[in-house]
Amino acid sequence: KHSRHNLGHTTMDGIPTPVPFSGLPDDTETPCVTMSGVVYLTRGVSSGFSGAQRIDGDGGDLDWQAAQREHDKFVADLKTKAGALVTVVEIDADPHQPDCVFVEDTLVALPGRGVLQCAPHDSRAGEVGPVANAARSVEFQFPPGKVTVDGVADAGNDERIEGGDVLYVRGGDDVYHHYFVGVGNRSNRKGAEALRKALSVSLGRCASKKIPKDVDESSLFRVHEIDMSLDKTWLHLKSAVTWAPYVGFVTSSETCPIYQACFEKCKAFEATTTNLIHDEKPCVVPRNATNVLALPGNVLFAHPSAATEIKKKGKAQVTVYAVEQPELAKADGALTCGVVVLDPFFEWTGFS
Repeated sequence: KHSRHNLGHTTMDGIPTPVPFSGLPDDTETPCVTMSGVVYLTRGVSSGFSGAQRIDGDGGDLDWQAAQREHDKFVADLKTKAGALVTVVEIDADPHQPDCVFVEDTLVALPGRGVLQCAPHDSRAGEVGPVANAARSVEFQFPPGKVTVDGVADAGNDERIEGGDVLYVRGGDDVYHHYFVGVGNRSNRKGAEALRKALSVSLGRCASKKIPKDVDESSLFRVHEIDMSLDKTWLHLKSAVTWAPYVGFVTSSETCPIYQACFEKCKAFEATTTNLIHDEKPCVVPRNATNVLALPGNVLFAHPSAATEIKKKGKAQVTVYAVEQPELAKADGALTCGVVVLDPFFEWTGFS
C-alpha cells in the first residue's frame, strides 16, 4: 500500500513496531505530515546542473537530464531496497541552485530526531532552507514526535560546515556516538564547534529518566576534527573515507592520510564487533568507490566496483546493493550526497 501526502511526492509504507523513546522533540510551527518509519529527504536535479561545483572542471559537460535519470533510479532504490517501512520525500529542484540535488550538505542528522542546519559555501546557501523546512515538516507516527532543528551554523560568524564533511561512526560503552568532521576545505573548526553545540542542545532536549540531566556529555558524543589539508585531492571527508556497521572504515588505501587520521583518533576509544574501528586493515576499494551509504537496518548502497569487497567484509550482517551514478559523479557527487536520513529509532541511547 502507498499513500500520498502534500510534502513533495511522498510514499509511505506500513507501521513499525513501537520502541522506547528517550524524549520528544519540541513543537514547531511548521504544518506536519505524519509518517511511519525512516524518512529519506531527497531533491531533484537542477536544470542548471551544468554549473555545479567540482574539483576537476575538465570532466566534460554535465547533462542534467542524465543526472535526473540516475537520481530517479536512486529514489526508486530507496523506496524498494532501503527498508520496508520508509517515506521518501522528494523536494522540487531549484533551477538557480546547480548543486541542489546534493542535499547531504544542508543538514546533519543528530540522535533524538534532531538536525544541525549547515552553512555551506555561499553559492549554495539557497539550498538549505527548502531542505530544513522539509525536515521540520516531518512528524513520526511511531514513536511519536517531530524533527527539531537543534542548531544553525552561522555563516556570518564564519561557521562553515557541509554534511559531506561529517562522518558518523557508532561508538561503544565509553562514548556512544562519534562524529568526524573534515576541516580546512569546505568546512572549518567553527563549523565543527557548531555541530558540538547542536549535539549538546539535542542531548538536553532529550534528557529523561533514561538520560540523567547531569550526564557527562563526553560519554555520549565526541566530535573529532580531521585536517583535510593532509590530502587536498578530496573535496569532502566522505569522498576519502566512509564507515558502515560490521564493515568498519572504507577507503581507497591503507595509507590514505585522511583515513589514517580517523583511525588514529579511534585508538583512544572502544572498538566493538559492530564499529570495527581498531581493525588494522580497512575495507580497501577503488578510489572512485570509497563513498558507501549506510542506511538503517544495515542496508548499504555501494559503487559496483566496491560492493563485492564490502559484502566480503560485512558478511551476513549487511545487505549490499550496487548503485552507480556516473553523471552525478562528474560533479563530485557520491551516494551519500543525495539523501538526508531521518531515522526515528536513532536515539541517544540506542540504534536502529
